[in-house]
Amino acid sequence: MRAAAHHVESLDVFRGFTIFSMIVVNNPGDWNAVFPPLVHAYWHGCAFADVVFPWFIFIMGFAMPFAFARRRDSGHARAQLYRRIAQRVALLIVLGLALNAAATWPDVAPLRVPGVLQRLAICYLLASVVVLHFEPPVWAIAAGIVLAGHWMLLALMPFDGFAGGSLGPDHNLAGHIDAILLGRHAMTTPIDPEGVLGTLPAAATALVGALAGHRVRTSSAAARLRVLTAGGAVALILGLAWSRALPLNKHLWTGSFVLVTAGLALLALGAIYLVVDVAGLRRWSRPFVWLGVNPLAIYCASELGGHLLDAAWRHRTTPKAWLFWSVLQPATGFRYAEWTSLAFAIAYASLWTAVAGVLYQRGIRIQV
Repeated sequence: MRAAAHHVESLDVFRGFTIFSMIVVNNPGDWNAVFPPLVHAYWHGCAFADVVFPWFIFIMGFAMPFAFARRRDSGHARAQLYRRIAQRVALLIVLGLALNAAATWPDVAPLRVPGVLQRLAICYLLASVVVLHFEPPVWAIAAGIVLAGHWMLLALMPFDGFAGGSLGPDHNLAGHIDAILLGRHAMTTPIDPEGVLGTLPAAATALVGALAGHRVRTSSAAARLRVLTAGGAVALILGLAWSRALPLNKHLWTGSFVLVTAGLALLALGAIYLVVDVAGLRRWSRPFVWLGVNPLAIYCASELGGHLLDAAWRHRTTPKAWLFWSVLQPATGFRYAEWTSLAFAIAYASLWTAVAGVLYQRGIRIQV
């Protein structure tokens, strides 16, 4: 890690790995044949598929102290920073709505309002305000207040004739709020995973990432691995302990889920730091660096490409179904469909990794 240059190569690798994983999770060859770790938990629980989006929010927060310091050193005033933040938030929301529209085109009347990019935008906005205006101890206090407050709302606030503390998939405060504010413009199976109430603790995920980024940025090179691993272990243990009272739940984005996913993110980043920065083994990581330089542009393009592959073709099948059943399945000859489905997902993610490599080699950085 090179703090003097306000750049973290290990973070680029981790960001790229996270984007690659998000593409793999979102694009299996056959949704009926997916290995369990790559399927989101229906309600309580946490699979690998559930951690990759929180990791990206964590990474966004982790990068904030580096990015803001770099811009301040370049002479940017706070007003200029806020102008950049506002532009990015607006762009992410517009792109998110456009991807939602592409998913249901030409029927866009029941357009889903929440989404991955929309949640990223709001988390970025909320966390940026806290990071820009307050010192790191306040970031920790703010994250703690948000997580505790979110828990109290879930546990104590009655709604729609139900007592507080109802956390079932059919009856919970988050789904009730989405039904009131968004109506049919939100997912309902079981609730929208990027709904209104869960965005608050998701912003706390970004603040936890910012705290970690600040600690790494201000630590000596010798202490950084210790900061990452110790912080990850503490967050993971606290999250698992809390989960005995407040279950891990991505849909609700519970506080225990925040701490467990942040702890896993710190441990994963620590492992990458050990390999890339300490041991100097970088060759294997280059494709992830490519993805990490243009992560959101590649993610948006992959989502749009996925929607196009799922679009009906000549009213009989879809390009994805044809590629999977007529090309890949006969070519691989795997006995179990899950392996073919995974092969499709990895091939699709690898395609976008190659695109990211071309952009990287040509020095093209798409600001999203």
